[in-house]
Amino acid sequence: MVKRKALVTGGAGFIGSHLCNKLLKNNYDVIAYDDLSNGSGRKNISKDVKFVKGSILNVKKVRDLCKKVNVVFNLAVKPLVMSFYDPDEVVRVNDFGTYLVGKSCVNTKTKLIHVSSSEAYGSAISLPMKEKHPLLPSTIYASSKAASELYVRGFEKTDGLKMVILRPFNSYGEFMREDVYGAVFPKFFDRLDQKKVCIITGTGKQTRDFTYVDDTCEGIMLADQTKQAIGNTFNIAQGKETSINKIAQLMTKKYNESTGENISNKFRYIKSRSGDVKRHLADISNAKKILGYKPRISIEEGLNKIIEWNIINR
Repeated sequence: MVKRKALVTGGAGFIGSHLCNKLLKNNYDVIAYDDLSNGSGRKNISKDVKFVKGSILNVKKVRDLCKKVNVVFNLAVKPLVMSFYDPDEVVRVNDFGTYLVGKSCVNTKTKLIHVSSSEAYGSAISLPMKEKHPLLPSTIYASSKAASELYVRGFEKTDGLKMVILRPFNSYGEFMREDVYGAVFPKFFDRLDQKKVCIITGTGKQTRDFTYVDDTCEGIMLADQTKQAIGNTFNIAQGKETSINKIAQLMTKKYNESTGENISNKFRYIKSRSGDVKRHLADISNAKKILGYKPRISIEEGLNKIIEWNIINR
C-alpha cells in the first residue's frame, strides 16, 4: 500500500501529538510542525515522525512542507487562556495563521483538514448541537476559531481548495497539561494526588461533551480517508453530556479505587470563569453517516486510562 504523506501543524500539542502517532500507525508518513511555544514537545511523538520546528506564520517554510505531502491537518493554535492576556497573538496565529496555511494549500494543491473547536458555537441554544447551530463565540479564542473556519471556506469557494472542517468537543487523555484553560482532568488529578478537594468554577452544573483523545483523532483521520467528507463540516465528539460536578465525582471515586485512598467527595466552588460556556452536547450523526465515525471510549473508561497514566507519570 502506498503511504499517504501528512503534515500536522501543531504536531507537538496535546491532540496534535496523539494524531501524529495515530497517523503513523495507520500507514502515513508524518511530518510534525510546531514552534514549541505551548505544546508538550517532541517527547510525546514517535521517533518515526519527522519533526520540524517552526511557526505557521513562516509562509515559505509552510509552503515548502505542503509541497511534500498529500494532506495538511491544521491544529496549530494559541490556547483559550491566552486570549485573556494576549488576544492579539491569539488572533494572529489562529486567524492569520490559518489564512496562511490555507493559502499554502491552495498554491500547492494540497488537501486541508482544518481542526476548529466546539468553542466556536458558544453556549448551546438548542440540543443536541448540529453543525448548523449558530456560531456565537463568547471569548476572543472562540471568535478566532469561528473566523478561521471562514477563511478556509473562503478558499474553497474562490480557489477550489479541497477542505474539511472539524469541530472537536473537549478532548481529554494522556499528555494533557494542567496549565491550560479548562483542563479539568489533570487539575482534578493534581488536587486528589495532593489529598485535597477538587476546585470547581461556578456551580459545576455546566456541561461538556467530553471525548477521549483517541476517538477525536480517529474522527480527524477519517476526514482525510473519506472522499465524501470534502467540503463538509463535522462535529467530532462522544455525543454525551456530562457536568463538571459529575467529572469531579467520577474522578474522586476512580482515584480512590486505583490508589486505595479515601478522599472526600466534597468540592470547593469558586467564581465562574469569564466567557465560560454553560452547555455543550454534540449531534454526531453527520460524522457517523459520512465518515463512519464511532466513538469507542466511554467517560468511565477514559477516566481510568488517564488516572492510571497520571499515577505512573506523576
